[in-house]
Amino acid sequence: MSHLFSPLEATAKSVAQLVSSRSSQHATLRPITGYLLYRGYHYTTRGLRRHDVSVAAPHQGRRYSTTPKEKSDPLHILFCGSDDFSCASLKALYDEHIQNPDLIRSIEVVVRPGKRVGRGHRTIQHPPIRSVAESLGLQIHTRDTFTRWNIPAKTNLIVVVSFGLFVPKRILMAPKYGGLNLHPSLLPDLRGGAPLQYTLLCERELTGVSLQTLDHNYFDRGIVLAQSPSDPADPSAIRVPPTCTTVAALKELVTPTATRMLVAGLRAGVYLPPHEPKGWNPDPKTLAHAPKVKPHHKQLTLSRFREIDQETSSAERRGTLVRRQDAIGPLWFLSRDAQGQQKRIIIDAVEEVPGLSPANRPSMVTIVDPEDTTSKNHDDSESSPKLYPIPFEDGEPQTYSESTTKPLDQPNMHLNFWYPAGHAVKEEKYALYLGNYRVLSLKVEGGRAKPTLHALLGFIIK
Repeated sequence: MSHLFSPLEATAKSVAQLVSSRSSQHATLRPITGYLLYRGYHYTTRGLRRHDVSVAAPHQGRRYSTTPKEKSDPLHILFCGSDDFSCASLKALYDEHIQNPDLIRSIEVVVRPGKRVGRGHRTIQHPPIRSVAESLGLQIHTRDTFTRWNIPAKTNLIVVVSFGLFVPKRILMAPKYGGLNLHPSLLPDLRGGAPLQYTLLCERELTGVSLQTLDHNYFDRGIVLAQSPSDPADPSAIRVPPTCTTVAALKELVTPTATRMLVAGLRAGVYLPPHEPKGWNPDPKTLAHAPKVKPHHKQLTLSRFREIDQETSSAERRGTLVRRQDAIGPLWFLSRDAQGQQKRIIIDAVEEVPGLSPANRPSMVTIVDPEDTTSKNHDDSESSPKLYPIPFEDGEPQTYSESTTKPLDQPNMHLNFWYPAGHAVKEEKYALYLGNYRVLSLKVEGGRAKPTLHALLGFIIK
């Protein structure tokens, strides 16, 4: 039976013989991975596609020819985005659509629904991408789930940038070219929904942008098709300067590279199979995760305050409190007012003070023994800093019905705001110090921002 071909081999041979009669004398037959395939390039791609013959191993899912990438159909893009970073990408795609309609024929946009915000939740705040799509005259689809929804029939590529909603396999399998994602980090480092925030939290000195395929099962697990340099010595690498301390500044730093990479990738046809991995291979021990920032990440707990309290203010490294405030803020902590009501107190503005350390200022948190009525919480001498202690509570916020009852397992703790000896607090517009930091203003939940001393008047322990 060795002289007989398998059905696939027989089909390949018949295709080769059919094309051979019309090909030039330079055409030859050669075996590739067990299949007889015709080597005449112009005819091979067309012939194999017409007869649905692939040279890939039969066990693979999607199978593609090993010949150079075919020419792309004009792209009908379904763009999914939300924030300013995605707005810049949409504008870049629209500009390319106008200048090069043979590459991008049409764009439609998927946006998340607006959220109710403000007092009484009477105001609806829409994601920035909606106004950009409207200004460009693009078709908009408002979705908070892909369940029971089908993409426009003409769509042949999905582009996702800072969307925040997982695109399921059913949707990704519908367009001819699948999906692409633009991610502002050097993947696989900082996978997750908040790569810019964690670039600052992790004090990365080098950042980047990655263009990847959309994985059917997980966020940020696709094939990296293009990536900015991971070598700090490369002139094109994106270094994070010391002055880049906020998410807005970091976003401004990476956005030009990101938009160029997206458009250049489409021009180069990186979305066409076979996909060629272009990402770096870092030591897994150096990688960090960048999960979506949630309210509890912003809470200043007892353990967090103790960590911050050990630091010495340094010109070489920014303190944890200001780094976290700039990266994921506003930060907040729990206290209890004079009426016994638990309140969330939000840090509105804060700055680090040079030269402060645990040796020359009050500690941030004090645990008070309620049985010791003889000890004083602070030194009232004129040479000592003036303290403004307030109650401090750890753990999760209580519900409204519970908020008037102090948890039984909570020790009595004070958060020690203070002011330098020999100074009048009004000299700095009623700002107070906390550890190594000058807290300029606070906001008690439900109220507006006020100078720190004014905001704490209902909390200060006399």
